[in-house]
This record gives sequence, structure tokens and C-alpha cells, in this order.
Amino acid sequence: MHIDGQVVAAEPGATILEVCDSVGLYVPRLCHFPGLGCAACATPDTSAETSGEPARVSGKPARAMECGLCAVEAGDGSTVLACVTPATADLEVTTDTPGLKALRLERLAGILSRHPHVCLSCPDAEGCSRDQCTYGNPEEARCCAEFGRCELGKLVAWMDPGLTLPRRPVAVPRGSITEGRIRYEAGLCIGCGRCVIACRSLTVAGDALELGVAPGAGAEARVLAMPKDDSLRGSGCTFCGQCVLVCPAGAFTAPGERGAEWLAGRRDRSNLAAPVLPPAARAGRRPFERQVVAEVASQAGVFTLLDADGAILVIRGVADLRRGLLEALDDAGCAGATLFELELDELYTRRESELLARYAQEHGGLPAANDLDDDLF
Repeated sequence: MHIDGQVVAAEPGATILEVCDSVGLYVPRLCHFPGLGCAACATPDTSAETSGEPARVSGKPARAMECGLCAVEAGDGSTVLACVTPATADLEVTTDTPGLKALRLERLAGILSRHPHVCLSCPDAEGCSRDQCTYGNPEEARCCAEFGRCELGKLVAWMDPGLTLPRRPVAVPRGSITEGRIRYEAGLCIGCGRCVIACRSLTVAGDALELGVAPGAGAEARVLAMPKDDSLRGSGCTFCGQCVLVCPAGAFTAPGERGAEWLAGRRDRSNLAAPVLPPAARAGRRPFERQVVAEVASQAGVFTLLDADGAILVIRGVADLRRGLLEALDDAGCAGATLFELELDELYTRRESELLARYAQEHGGLPAANDLDDDLF
């Protein structure tokens, strides 16, 4: 098949999205996860049956959200979803046109209209303590503790680097339930269905989740993932952590350092594929130069050093980002670095472990300049 004018080999039965992933061409998605397919297409559509109900109707799950972000243009001018369209030998596909960008942004706007996101474009985001909002946004409208590392946030940065979409405070109920190491915050669920498909199809999972309609009517109704029988444990949850690993929006998390360690162990023992994430936004990368580093805030976090081609050389969590970067400038092991990225995080050791574990899973080893042993992961 042809993708963006290039001849690309496609495995029999593969979708356009799977072929794009195989050649490193990122196409945005939220309802699709590698190896699990498109959750929106794999869950039954019984929304008409549950319409108007004040809450979930057990045994009648609603259909997962079809995000529509993976729209691509076929050779005949039609627009198709890459996640479900077979990749045939004679197919010609274009993945990047002004029309596609506009369509994807329109669909993204609908998702953001139901999810807290105002922090994603805050000019004070880098130095924010996360305790109070300089601009008076209520806690219910602020991003969650996964801010800076959730897939949805990365996707928004990649799709809309110029802030074409207005960022408005969207307040949602922020109550949460914690069982074992898993915290579920229903207000953050976008109804993508990934967790339900993972819970249903993976052998380590317990088929404990379903999609249902949250309180509300008509356009206000929201489809959410939820335990089948009011609690995870009561629904047969095995606490395998797969729901946390596939969630793109912070609805399922494993909070705290112990949660991160627990999740790293679940990831190591899982056959789940690594998520396909948006390429890092170039706007967030800065020249790795002494003058630029001197302007970095003296706060706890994780820095990533990259070479001129964007390859990661080191991931390091430190109590003082400015001091850590200045020391790295004099470190011979970091000599090839030309760019750096930052994430503020008081739990910097946990976040460093998460990033290194993800890197090891995707690349089969640790970055060249990291002095950690592979056995840790």
C-alpha cells in the first residue's frame, strides 16, 4: 500500500493504523491500543437501551467512545478511520492534510469539553506547585496528578501546539475510590473503553469492568468505565494493573511511590504491548546550554537529555533540576546531548523509575548514559 506517497508493506489482516505504527508514523488515537484493537468497535452499542437512565444498567454496557482522531484520507478522497480500515495492497492513504487536521481538532474539542484540561496551556505550568491556581481555576477543573505524563495531555500537545483550541476550565466531580493499589476517578474517564477491553480479553485480568451511562440525560449523559458490581474486588478484579497501563486520561492510576513500584512489577509481568505515544513536542525541548540551564527553576523533577536526532541519552530524577542539569553539562557521559526536557515532580525518583521502565520496555534496555542496572526493571 501507499502511505503519504511511500510504498509500505502490510501484514495480512493489518489495519491502516497498525501499518502506520509498524513504520513509526504516528497517527493520533485514544480508543485504540496496540494488541487490543479499537475499543469502540469491540463493545456493543446498547446506548439506546440505556438512554435516559439515571445510572448504569447492569448487563447492558454502553458503547465506548469512538474518538475519530485516527481519520485519514483515502485515495478516492473519502475519509476513513485508520483503526478499523484494512490495509490492502492497492490502497493509497494520506495521513496529514489541512482538512484532516481541522477534522481531528474538531473531534478533540469534543473530548476536551468533558475533561479537565485548562492546565495544559497554562503559562505558569512549569513552576506550578499544584496546590493553588494562580488564575483561580477550581480544583475540579484542574488537571490531575498525572499532569505532564498522561497520554491525553501528550496527544493534545502534539495535535494542537499552536493552541488553536480554546482552553476552558471544565469542572467535573473529582471523587475517587481506591482498592488495593488502584485508584479510580470516574470524573476523569473519557469513555474510550480501553480498560474494559483489556479487562475482558487479557488472561491475567478478571473481566471486572464494563461501560455504563453516568447520571445525566441526553447530551449531558457520559459513558464511563465502572466495576460491574459496585467495587473492583466484588466484580472479580485480579488487580493485574492492566486498566492503569492502558488508561490515557488518569481515570485509573496507581498513586504514590509504592503504587509506581507495584505498577512497574505488573508491567514487567504483562504481555501487554507498550502504548504508541505522540512524538515529543519539539516546543518543549530546549538547547542543552549553560545559559539556558541557568534559567531552570530549582525544583524537584526529572530531566531527559537528547542528541540532535532526538534520541534519548539519559533520564534522571533530581531534587534540584537546575543543579542536576548543570552537573550533567560537566558529565562526560552526557557529552552528546544537545537538547533537554523537564518534568516537575516532587516524587522524582518514582517518575524516573516510570520513565526508565517505559524506555526499557520500548527499546530493550536503558539509555546509554544511565548508570542503573537492567535488573531493576
